[in-house]
Amino acid sequence: MLTVLRWWVFCCYHCIQLTQAEAHNKIETLKITLKNLITNNANRLPQPKLIYFKQSLSNHFQLPIRLYGLPKVHKVTVSLRPVISTTNSLLAVFSIWLDYKMKVLLPLVKSYIKNSIEVIKDLKDLFIPQDALLFSADAVSMYTNIDTASGLLAIRQFLYTNMECIPIKFPKELFLEVLKIVMSNNVFNFGNTYWQQLSGTAMGTPVPESVMKCSCASWTRPLVSRY
Repeated sequence: MLTVLRWWVFCCYHCIQLTQAEAHNKIETLKITLKNLITNNANRLPQPKLIYFKQSLSNHFQLPIRLYGLPKVHKVTVSLRPVISTTNSLLAVFSIWLDYKMKVLLPLVKSYIKNSIEVIKDLKDLFIPQDALLFSADAVSMYTNIDTASGLLAIRQFLYTNMECIPIKFPKELFLEVLKIVMSNNVFNFGNTYWQQLSGTAMGTPVPESVMKCSCASWTRPLVSRY
């Protein structure tokens, strides 16, 4: 079911292979970068959050984040969904904060729906003319197909397009800097090999779903406004 070749193709398309020493060095460099960033922005963070970051950075994070395959048992031909476990990792600490901050932004997405209960409520009051045309769309491998640079730019545009609706104390530049670091430093291990993700949202961290929603909102805004 799981062949080395399939994972090799996956990694070649989205990742670059590292030596064990390179992987460890990247994690240590990441830790120093984040520590300096938090120190330089200490005055922009509430005291509880500052303590949270400092305590997290004082912990010794063991490499590696691990990649594994989750069988898609509902498919006729069983395939595997690649999953990266970042639990208790350095990236998880900061992406949890990003995801928390994203909760402020998501309601600003015009197509945002909180949950299935909200869908039911909206549908009860929805009038659809007899001659209406209904369309649906889906994205293939959305998380890995969002180019990192394009995704970061879309989030920046989304922030500044909705600036009047975002709380004044929202740390925009710090948020964008941490997001860039998380999106660009996803280092993980598969078997006895080490890899760094090159494109897409940082798989395995809590933040990809929110990044995807805000990115899509930024890209589809002209279309939604027109129709």
